[in-house]
Amino acid sequence: MPEYRALEVLKLVDLQDAGDRPIKALSAGMLQKFAIAHALVNGPQLVVADEMTANLDPQARSALLDLILQLHKDEKVTFLLSSHILPELSRVCDSVAIMNQGKVWAFGKLTELYEKYAAGIIRISTDKPEELAGEIRKLPYIEKLETDIRGISVQVAQEKEERLYEEVPKLARRIGAKIQGIETGSASIEELYRLVVGANKGK
Repeated sequence: MPEYRALEVLKLVDLQDAGDRPIKALSAGMLQKFAIAHALVNGPQLVVADEMTANLDPQARSALLDLILQLHKDEKVTFLLSSHILPELSRVCDSVAIMNQGKVWAFGKLTELYEKYAAGIIRISTDKPEELAGEIRKLPYIEKLETDIRGISVQVAQEKEERLYEEVPKLARRIGAKIQGIETGSASIEELYRLVVGANKGK
């Protein structure tokens, strides 16, 4: 391998000043960058990365994802990423394959999967998600409902969205809950995963 190519790929991943360091002296984030540089040496069109951001702190994960986006744009390299950290995938991927029990249950562009599986998802941010969810569950047109520490995700038929927007504030006032926001079409990729798995169970 020509030396200039090694220096070139190290520069691409911002490791040009670490070329003389021993591997054991590199941080976890630098090691992942080095792995990418190693993969780029021969000018591939596709790089496969398995759990690339595992064991990295949030800042290092963010920097690595920014690097992937930049390499895809500048070097025209496609990255196939495998990850259990789902939120980061929506940041860098335009197409995903959702796997469960060793099978691909859905594949396509994120926008298409959201349209197919997450249509009618409304995200409600509140200080009392469990209490408000209990009231919302009583509404006869609710199709699916999930809660987490940040709020509630509700799925309804499109023609019922306006009605839900009207009723949620009333229910919140009844139990003394504060509403920070109500958004349509804001399902997370974790919610998309659960919806896909739920839709395919028993098939």
